[in-house]
Amino acid sequence: MSAPAPPVLTVRYDGSERTFAAGHDVVVGRDLRADMRITHPLISRAHLLLRFDQGRWLAIDNGSLNGTFVNGRRVPVVDIHDGQSLNIGNPDGPQLVFEVGRHQGMAGRPPQTES
Repeated sequence: MSAPAPPVLTVRYDGSERTFAAGHDVVVGRDLRADMRITHPLISRAHLLLRFDQGRWLAIDNGSLNGTFVNGRRVPVVDIHDGQSLNIGNPDGPQLVFEVGRHQGMAGRPPQTES
């Protein structure tokens, strides 16, 4: 029996959400090429990396000038769990909220089969 697929990561910010599969780093920042673009003056071009590593999702500050914060404290790495939130740029900066696991749009749906 094969191992289950790694859980997807859903990121919510400012009323929108994006879902990412494991397999490559997700770049959060203000650069046009960022996977999740946040245009805010305190956000670096490639501010944060979201990475699935050793069975868990991590948020890794990418050497940003203004930092990544959890509960008002600057942190270099966050072990993401379901419902986790963090702020980027400063303790009151843009807030990202995470959901780990199946994307809501797919949850509970059996695979389609031809009969």
